[in-house]
Amino acid sequence: MKEFLWKTFVKDYENYKDPEVRGRYTRLTGTLGIIVNSVLCVIKIVLGLAIHSIAVVADGAHDMADSVAALITLIGARIARKPADKDHPYGHARVEYLCSLVVSAIVLIVGAELLKNSIDKCINPQPTDFSWLMVGFMLFAIILKGSQALFTIATGKHINSLPVIAAGTDNRNDVITSIIIVIGMLIHHFASLDLDGYMGCIVSLFILYSGVMLIKETISPLLGEPPDRETVDEIHEIIMAHPEVIGVHDLVIYNYGPGRTFASFHAEVDSRGDILEIHDVIDQIEQELQQKMNINAACHMDPVVVNDPIRIKMQSVIAKAIMDMDGVESYHDLRVVPGKSHTNIIFDLVLTPGIKTDKSEIRQRLEDAVKKEGVQYEVVINFDQAYI
Repeated sequence: MKEFLWKTFVKDYENYKDPEVRGRYTRLTGTLGIIVNSVLCVIKIVLGLAIHSIAVVADGAHDMADSVAALITLIGARIARKPADKDHPYGHARVEYLCSLVVSAIVLIVGAELLKNSIDKCINPQPTDFSWLMVGFMLFAIILKGSQALFTIATGKHINSLPVIAAGTDNRNDVITSIIIVIGMLIHHFASLDLDGYMGCIVSLFILYSGVMLIKETISPLLGEPPDRETVDEIHEIIMAHPEVIGVHDLVIYNYGPGRTFASFHAEVDSRGDILEIHDVIDQIEQELQQKMNINAACHMDPVVVNDPIRIKMQSVIAKAIMDMDGVESYHDLRVVPGKSHTNIIFDLVLTPGIKTDKSEIRQRLEDAVKKEGVQYEVVINFDQAYI
């Protein structure tokens, strides 16, 4: 079903990494969300007021918040597609994250107000009327909202859009709360136990929870989070597909919003190679990353003396020394610089974030390992942090 909707309503749907096509996916889910949530909101609130059910009214208010959220997402997606300008050279894609924060605030306000009203009904209970029509409509709403949730989440994952995934997740939570309300209605009818106020509290808490989780998920990319392993592996695969590249390290990926990704990396190349030919290869790699992954990349070339016997020996020594070091991920840029009195063994050591081992201890252990191979060797270490 999702494939059919994508093919029908999204032009050039297979090219989903393109910002313009991505915007069409967002417009589809947003428009669908506005239509479905608006209809359900009006009917639930009207019927909820008619049978004096704060739980149903709360559920309808949640649908209203979802409808507003879908509208804000559409507006945000439109602004996010604006090209870079003088004041925003990296584009406007991060507007999507700001829209998610606005939606989160709306959800929290709605949830808090409904929780207040639900608690008031628990303290001052009012009789709730039972209606099979209401039960039937709620079951219909569960099926409709569930289908919408599955489609929205699938679309969000397909185009890697946090606001769209968040909207789908919120719709899924609506389904859970609607099921709870139906159970409360049936308990009221068959057991003569009116739990409407308590059901309203549960629905309100679900709304508040979804708002808090949405804030958490939105703040994370704004602060800066590591890229997913699939993206890193694909970048490595594209770079290492060129035989002129011996190795790659110092890969850093900068996210300026969905569809606006920049990256920098170091490519190790044979020092004996033709500099102009290698430069042409690096240009090809940068173009491939732009065309295949929509990533604007910049590469730094690191020449490597591949046939140096001392370097080959030190590769083994260093690799063995860091094998059991907690928090040490890898090393790179190994260079051997001979001098009159000693030979410098220079390399970069990559540490994982939050490493507890002291750098001086790491340095001492590596110096001891290298000096076992010869007292003339001096170790020079540059410490890097792993961003992947």
